Amino acid sequence: MKIDMNITRLPDALLLDQADFLVQQERETTVMILRHLREIEVRRLYVELGYSSMHKYCIQKLRYSEGQAYRRLTSARLMTELPEIEPQIQAGDLNLTNLSKIQSFVRSEKAANCELDKKEKLELIASVENKSTREVEHELVKKSHQPLLMAEKFKMTGQVLSQVLSESSQSGFNYQQFQTLLNPEQQELLQEFKNLYAHELNDLSNHSVLIFLLEKAVHHKKKKLGLLKKSDNASLSSAPKGAGPNATKRKPIKMAVKRNLWNRAEGCCEHIDPKTSKRCREKFALKEIMFSHSH
Repeated sequence: MKIDMNITRLPDALLLDQADFLVQQERETTVMILRHLREIEVRRLYVELGYSSMHKYCIQKLRYSEGQAYRRLTSARLMTELPEIEPQIQAGDLNLTNLSKIQSFVRSEKAANCELDKKEKLELIASVENKSTREVEHELVKKSHQPLLMAEKFKMTGQVLSQVLSESSQSGFNYQQFQTLLNPEQQELLQEFKNLYAHELNDLSNHSVLIFLLEKAVHHKKKKLGLLKKSDNASLSSAPKGAGPNATKRKPIKMAVKRNLWNRAEGCCEHIDPKTSKRCREKFALKEIMFSHSH
């Protein structure tokens, strides 16, 4: 179809036809862009151009906004994993915003040890076709094993979350929203806390961090005031798993040694991959990361 650029003089019918044609072209172009982004990422061409990540390449080189870059990258990865969804994207049954929400849900389920297989992912995607973003968010929160984390990611209010969960099996709760503003230094401190305490938190939501700190603070204060029963002390004890009367006693590592090791490692995992000879340098959930490297 030849496009007439003088749209102000177009008859109504032709104007509508051109709009339909251009939108379809846009969808086809979007699919091609997703393919290109994924191939660039696989080949790591962004590194050769001097960018530390695909996200920075998309923002600085391709001039996408942060939101646009995130939606396209998550959609490209999902489409690579599930090429069956490509026709739905071209047809407009699936949009990038909803695909990025689904990818966020999939990662959340994997973190909760409830990883979806390919069939389940395709069924999930089919269930949200042609739905609004709000409807998709509600569906994902209902299905999630970490509903509070998903609600936080989707920026749901406490009232909306209570309403959504009342429609599922997780009913009977009345959620109250708690909000705060953090400056960059405080955000960095929050992330460092999550890195260090990831193995003790239920999930990585700010809700879990708040509950964890409240429980610890209240327990500490009650213990100081002598208000705790023996059973309360036992419930929050930090005895290692598997420890028993016959467990081998280990000599505690001196604090100075711990401090020197931490400073030397710069707070990062020091495991070296035997295949690539590269150091891990992961900061998140160090205790679990080091355990996985040793097994």
